[in-house]
Amino acid sequence: MLEAGGTSAHDALLASAGIRVGEIEALRAQTKRFEEKLEQTQQREAQLQRDLDQAKTTITERDKELRDIRQTLNKTAETAKGSRQLIDAFDLQVTELQLAITAYEEKLARTIPTNGLSEHALAALGIYRDRLARGEGIREAALGTAGYNSLDVEIAMAKQDRHEMRAFEVLLARSSWRRRLVLWLLRATNKR
Repeated sequence: MLEAGGTSAHDALLASAGIRVGEIEALRAQTKRFEEKLEQTQQREAQLQRDLDQAKTTITERDKELRDIRQTLNKTAETAKGSRQLIDAFDLQVTELQLAITAYEEKLARTIPTNGLSEHALAALGIYRDRLARGEGIREAALGTAGYNSLDVEIAMAKQDRHEMRAFEVLLARSSWRRRLVLWLLRATNKR
């Protein structure tokens, strides 16, 4: 009947199956749209997978950097701890040296009588004690108190090879003669 009404045999056959005219083309167009959408979704999924892989690589690199930073931090902390121990040991040594200098100054004050010395001699003795307290050797402090430079004395000794200067140095090394020499130097300085 549909064919007799001018419908094509194909459309008449589809109509007898309950399918309307143009429905197959609409379904085909819809299928094509779904395929395009599926392809876009797959492309988007592939891009997201690449982004995920790149993010995982970045996270792995950052984890390695973080481990390296932690190792460096631990080494730095150990170094700082060692440095702190060295500083504490050095502070202890400085304190011990200061106590030793104070004790030496007190001993020096007791061993060299200052009764009867002039103000100039007392000042020279104070300079000598201060030089010793600053860490100068006995020879340098004694020569400096008398107004001589240790280097100049060594140069003069080298130029003139004076035996009395060597003898003076030997006497300064002996504690029993040190007091006598200091008093002699003070008298020589007091006369100036």
